Amino acid sequence: MWSNVIGQERIVKILKNIYNSGRVSHAYIFYGKEGTGKDAAAIEFAKLLNCENKIKNEEACDTCRSCKQIKSLNSSLFQFVTALPSSVKRKQEGSDKNYSKESDSPVVNLKKEIRELYFDELSRKSEDFYYKIRIPDANNIRIDSIRYIKKLIYFTGEKGKKKIFLISGADDMNIQSANSFLKILEEPPGDALIILTTSRLNSLPQTITGRCQRIRFDNISISNLKKFILQRNGNIKPENAEIYASIADGSIQKCKEIMDSNFLEFRDKVIEYLSALVLGRNLAIGRIITYVVSDKDKGKVRQFLMMLLLWFRDTCISKYNIPGLIINKDKSERIENFAKKFPAETHKIIETIEDALRELDLNLNTELMLYNLTFSIKALIKN
Repeated sequence: MWSNVIGQERIVKILKNIYNSGRVSHAYIFYGKEGTGKDAAAIEFAKLLNCENKIKNEEACDTCRSCKQIKSLNSSLFQFVTALPSSVKRKQEGSDKNYSKESDSPVVNLKKEIRELYFDELSRKSEDFYYKIRIPDANNIRIDSIRYIKKLIYFTGEKGKKKIFLISGADDMNIQSANSFLKILEEPPGDALIILTTSRLNSLPQTITGRCQRIRFDNISISNLKKFILQRNGNIKPENAEIYASIADGSIQKCKEIMDSNFLEFRDKVIEYLSALVLGRNLAIGRIITYVVSDKDKGKVRQFLMMLLLWFRDTCISKYNIPGLIINKDKSERIENFAKKFPAETHKIIETIEDALRELDLNLNTELMLYNLTFSIKALIKN
């Protein structure tokens, strides 16, 4: 039901209008920041298109056979496609020729433990449409996944029903996959709908984006995020919920990551790190960096960098005397004192941290990266 799509009233209205107009396109791209509900809206739209007992002709019932099957991501009318690791039986990553076992889903050829992990992740996704599937070494949407779509899309479907293909994180398609997918877009069957979701629209080839209708998703408002937080965990204080919502930066996914971590305690580590940095306490800096990288968890390193980024963002805002825009509101006095006592080239520091966040995705040495970042920030602060 549309209530499963959080804070995207404009998008819901657009999709309702598309359905009621009877002019559903063959392909859409849902794009916007990660965690804004693109997959969730695509699944709800798929349910509406095939629902057997529609509510007011604009909402899926969630109780009929079709709705239940699509909701479980296990339906002959709905295929969920995402990045996968290399298969055991590696197919030729080139032309569409010589695909010897087209009847198999690409998941069949994964290693047993990876296949089990995939189905476990898919189950979690069916329970929470905002959940991001994470599988080791799943860096690309592989060409065998696209070939499998190509096989299924031309099958005769159920009368009066739509065959729907959701390609989640479509920007993960490699060149071969994108070229193969383009052939589907050139001659799509009338009873099929393809929805691509992406947080990096510019990473998709123009030959693909030009053949799809694009729908931009908005960042989720702080009020909607705060409401989500308090509904999910009634034990969180409203003032802390507002901090979490502000830091989540319009993303449900980031909001959940913050809630599931010991955020306030971890933020104290960031403040401790900054204090050690400006006072030249190198041993303390080393201990904190070791703590951040000790679990070899990039999510933890990313959270550290994000909180560091937000701190300098807030110091920048405090210089312009706009207290209402400060995210770490409970630390506003300390932020103001930091900005006055330690003048810095804040914009350059923010750019440096953003570069570090990009480096993090390249599987580089995170400990070395944090030390280099420390030296760079220190050089940009006038003690």
